[in-house]
Amino acid sequence: MDADQEEETEDQEDVVRTRLTRSGEKRRHLERQREEPRALGIKEPVAASKREQKPAGAHNANFPSTSSGIHFMLDVPALLLTTLEELTGEQLKTFQSNLTSVQLPGFPLIPKNQLENTDRQDTVDQMVKTYGPEGAMEITLMILRKMNLHDLAKKLQRDHRGKKRERNIPLEMANSLNTEVAVNTQENTQRMDEELGREGDSPLFLEHHHMSSPDEFTPEIHDQDNRREYQFLCPRAGLFQCSITGLVFRMEGEGEVLYRTVSWNRRLLAQRGKRPAGPLFKFTCLKGSVCQLRLPHCEIYPGDGCDFLSVAHVTDDIIEFLDPHEITETHIIINITGFSAYGLTKDKEAPVFPIKALVLLFHRPSDDPELESVLHVLLLPRNVDLMKVQEERARRNGLRETLIETTSDCELTPDQTYSLSTDGYHQVTPKTKKFDNDKDYENYTTTFAVFLPAKVKKAELTLKKKKNIAWSTLDLLSSLFVNREYPWKGFYRYQAPLPAATPFRPLTFPGWDFITKHRSALKTRLGLLPPILLHLEDHKVLNAEEREEVVSKSTKTLKNQALLDMVVKKGARAQKQFYQVLKEVDPYLVEDLEKPTV
Repeated sequence: MDADQEEETEDQEDVVRTRLTRSGEKRRHLERQREEPRALGIKEPVAASKREQKPAGAHNANFPSTSSGIHFMLDVPALLLTTLEELTGEQLKTFQSNLTSVQLPGFPLIPKNQLENTDRQDTVDQMVKTYGPEGAMEITLMILRKMNLHDLAKKLQRDHRGKKRERNIPLEMANSLNTEVAVNTQENTQRMDEELGREGDSPLFLEHHHMSSPDEFTPEIHDQDNRREYQFLCPRAGLFQCSITGLVFRMEGEGEVLYRTVSWNRRLLAQRGKRPAGPLFKFTCLKGSVCQLRLPHCEIYPGDGCDFLSVAHVTDDIIEFLDPHEITETHIIINITGFSAYGLTKDKEAPVFPIKALVLLFHRPSDDPELESVLHVLLLPRNVDLMKVQEERARRNGLRETLIETTSDCELTPDQTYSLSTDGYHQVTPKTKKFDNDKDYENYTTTFAVFLPAKVKKAELTLKKKKNIAWSTLDLLSSLFVNREYPWKGFYRYQAPLPAATPFRPLTFPGWDFITKHRSALKTRLGLLPPILLHLEDHKVLNAEEREEVVSKSTKTLKNQALLDMVVKKGARAQKQFYQVLKEVDPYLVEDLEKPTV
């Protein structure tokens, strides 16, 4: 590197350093950061000029670097703090409001009093304390995307992936680095390159390969022979996570995967001393290749202590049990070469620990408004297929139940007895019930039934194991109405009361209904996309970045699918606007799709 380039690099670093120290929040965190090199056994540089102390290409004077581009980056809290510094005051309040008021799947709410009048550093500390470092990173990315701050989310995700790469450098490499070295000699560079050549075969490199963050997708849903089946059209090689089931696929290239839940053969499992620890998924790979599968688990303390878990590979009446390739905080990872059915199992004699669980509430109103209604309370393992649960409840109960929005995550201990209490004189039956988690991957039966008097607006529920509270909530029953046509597709907040003279009718959203009914046809029959995208951008349904993402897909079908996925994720108003745009741009297509079938 010549002198001009070196001076330019130093100027850029000075700008970064200024941003990192512009507030007391940053300084507090950087004080903690300075301890990390010492923890790794890396000496701090002696006091001298900046140019003498910093190896060529270094990004921070306290951290070593090599010409191979390897450097020690900020840890997760520092990345989060740097990201929150990019937010305005109003944006920070919105971000904090999402943490305290908006229930996101798999993340408990942070109490409001813990984030009142807090700065960015305290917000990061609360997230890490509540969710752990990786959980804090995940929920931050979710909220940023929800706030349409996609560029900031992409930057954070990119920096986080870079951090993971650095974290997984073999330990002997880290120990061999010393910041007292003024420059990287040719010998050092050659040695590091040799280490990198061996890195590809090291377990730590494989761990990094497994831990890269997946891209989330929403699968197509098909009903064939009264069976719900998910379809994933993969656009490229990479890691992809299903937003409904939590399954993660590592794809070797563009492809198509069909998958659905099927029933366990409990007799075969019992013969081998096993029981279910998750749903059993049947897979068909129609195109392309899946080289790795990740199944979500419920264990709270995964790792070496989870040797009682295995993956069942089921083909007809033959079952084999595979040892996990790796266990992360959320998933069991296996490498695969072909498909049939896979599911998590647990040894029957496995030690009993608390697991991640869900409390789901289904409200069934009475036919007579003067009579009591019933609140069905279900205790389930967290890795159930939630859409399957809702669909099965709707099938059994004639579309009469409403899934109630509530904080559902908790920790429950299998085979332990729980009781449910209320704030009033509501009758609860039974008084106690055992949490039988391995049978709840197919049955989805009611654990407790709460009988509510007519016109009750709320019910405070508390779930206890002996005297210890496992879960509680305050449910506003009057704020919901059921989507009777597609009850498993979720619930909507009631918007406003209708005038007294107008008979009650559930609110409808033409866009939602249109896309739901005709999604398969739209995927292949949408006309020229540029005018559609232009109109959607004008109405702020899409932004320029999202439009470019749609256009970048390799085939027409994938472009259409990407557009439909984006619109559906943005909710009812966006879908209604899409419907209006399509009626304007391609009225004959809409007319043909909507004409009644004979």
